[in-house]
Amino acid sequence: MKHLATVVTACLLIVCVMVSDTLAGGYQLNLAGQRQVGMGYTGTGMPLDIATISLNPGGLAMLDHNAILLGGNVTFISTIYQAPGTSSYQAGTDSDIRTPFSFYASSGTPVEKLRAGLGVYTPYGNSLRWEEGWKYRFMLREISMTTIFIQPTFSYNISDRIGVGAGLIYAIGMVNLQRDLPVSDQNGEFGRVELDGSTTGIGFNAGIYGSLNDAISLGVSYRSRIDMDMEEGDATFTVPLSLRGLFPEGNRFDASLPLPAVLSVGLGLKPSEQLRVGIDANLTFWSAYENLEFEFEQTTGALQNISEPRNYNDRWIFRLGTEWDATEALQLRLGGYFDPSPVDEGYITPETPDLDRIGITGGFSFALTPQTGFNASLLLVTSNAREQSEQATIDAGTYGTVPVGEFKTRAWIPGISLYHKF
Repeated sequence: MKHLATVVTACLLIVCVMVSDTLAGGYQLNLAGQRQVGMGYTGTGMPLDIATISLNPGGLAMLDHNAILLGGNVTFISTIYQAPGTSSYQAGTDSDIRTPFSFYASSGTPVEKLRAGLGVYTPYGNSLRWEEGWKYRFMLREISMTTIFIQPTFSYNISDRIGVGAGLIYAIGMVNLQRDLPVSDQNGEFGRVELDGSTTGIGFNAGIYGSLNDAISLGVSYRSRIDMDMEEGDATFTVPLSLRGLFPEGNRFDASLPLPAVLSVGLGLKPSEQLRVGIDANLTFWSAYENLEFEFEQTTGALQNISEPRNYNDRWIFRLGTEWDATEALQLRLGGYFDPSPVDEGYITPETPDLDRIGITGGFSFALTPQTGFNASLLLVTSNAREQSEQATIDAGTYGTVPVGEFKTRAWIPGISLYHKF
């Protein structure tokens, strides 16, 4: 019974992890603007188009046109686990294709120098399914998570060279997790748990943009911490009849999690009329994840409320990108970034096999008319294999089954957007 309670506890703790990682971590996909993605997702110090609503609201006031921008990506992500030592055991994920999207609209207002905008985008999300019968299926079998940010924004042009802006963020998060339970019937069929819930939160995104001259510009933006409170998530257990009393039917759970703040600084350079260079750095305050806590509507000897440490660390992401006007209608882009993991050894789990990532990006734009055109981008993500040789020491050995071994992640993510200026 103690072993069963430990494994179930580990499973349910994953829900807390995934609610947080759905919205701000794990597979964090910065794909809110295709022009920016092509340049290594830079743009804090250079308002390239109205996708600056998400990167730096202060840059919106510097744009002199109304516009609509609609874009999306297709994600192809895979993770491989390799057992340690001389073992030949290996398992991989069969990740579903995801389609993060973004929509932006911007226009002037009756107030001189004040522009209004709206951004709807999906900055985080993942769909991950480990192969059938894999070694750690009692920790995770499958997970799907989605986040949508809705951000109305206002930006004011203080002078010809300075803009400030801010937007309210309404965040919507959804998660569904499935895993096997170490209980079986007479036919050898294992039990299963499915955890499903949704939550919302409120935050803000603010920024300032300034240009020193026609060749050098700067930007700073800050996206606030958002406290996400999940209430009455559904916990559904499929277990042998003799154990149903330990896993109450129709059980629900509550969880409260902080989403870390993000500080971004950016430098924009224009060496010539045809060439632009962006340099960005993003600091994510991951240390907000000190503990994960949730409680169940009904508890039993095998199902207890959980309070566990996570011990994440603050991390900087460094980005570089370039854009070149090949012709009057065609622009070419290239970029890259380094994204170090905030997760310490001993806390790497199947749903967050978080590794140091290197991203290589490219893209182009083509203007069909002076007002209408499209952007295309491609992001390739690679990582060095990361080995976990120790397990976190957590109360009652909750993480006794955390995988010891090696993880490696690969991804390629194409994207496209259409724009119209008016």
